[in-house]
Amino acid sequence: MHTPVTISIITPCYNGARYIRETLQSALTQTHPPLEVIVIDDGSTDDSATLAEAAGPSVRVVRQPNQGESVARNRGIAEARGSHVLFLDADDLLEPESLSRLAAAIEGRPDAVAVMGCGWFTSDPSSVSSVQQTTHAAFFPGVIGANLGPIHSWLTPTRILRSVGGFAGTISLFEDWDLWWRVAFEGVDLVPVEVVGAKYRLHAQSQMTTTKRTDRARGHVVLMTRMARRFLERQDLLDRHAKVLFWSVWASVMHARETGVGWDELAPTSEVLRQVAVKASRPLRGTLMAYAVRLLGARIATALQRRPLRPA
Repeated sequence: MHTPVTISIITPCYNGARYIRETLQSALTQTHPPLEVIVIDDGSTDDSATLAEAAGPSVRVVRQPNQGESVARNRGIAEARGSHVLFLDADDLLEPESLSRLAAAIEGRPDAVAVMGCGWFTSDPSSVSSVQQTTHAAFFPGVIGANLGPIHSWLTPTRILRSVGGFAGTISLFEDWDLWWRVAFEGVDLVPVEVVGAKYRLHAQSQMTTTKRTDRARGHVVLMTRMARRFLERQDLLDRHAKVLFWSVWASVMHARETGVGWDELAPTSEVLRQVAVKASRPLRGTLMAYAVRLLGARIATALQRRPLRPA
């Protein structure tokens, strides 16, 4: 007998009064009702918490001083009573059958994580500007080079989120991607669900709109450095995925340089890239660029090129 999937939806909220009612309505009208919706009011100065409390008995509001989304989500993970967690930001939406499709995909599979497709919209959720749908049947190597889905596309066992320590409070960009690669290191299965059940709202205050290109490049470098360091501790995974890892870290460095990030700032990442080239198995070690990075370092290897190399 397996334990049924019960879902805690975690919604971090900071001054989200404009959209919070619509967001909670999409959560509460699921064909597979959530066990609970936990709204972490992260020091809002508007009436977000009051609106959330009025949404019904399935919504539990936890108030805390403003500490940022990652801390708020981690508070939700600690509070969650469901077997699984789905994160839903206070301005985003779910399609009515999202939880049903996700839960069905991993029913009886306690070590599996499900991810569905997402559509981006501005004012009308039925009119999406673009769609992301993962087709990866496993975390690796896909999660090395890309975030496989926005944060509210995922259904994850609560115990796994707690096992990896939740979100890293030390980073402010790509914190969800950072979480998923750490989940991947737990050896769990990835189950893609062929439905566009998550809707991401684009507006003037959304992170995607407000983050500068240089800051995104910096965030990407930090993410890749953290990931590569973990791979260096796992020779088995490094042997299997060194080529993808090397070129993904390389691409993050090249993009950062294109946006004006200096080599001094990139020194930790350059050193991690060199270590990957040193510890990797023969398929990567035999490439010209890995050889140059191993002997000369990323900065000098780059200077020797006439143009940036592209990942193979």
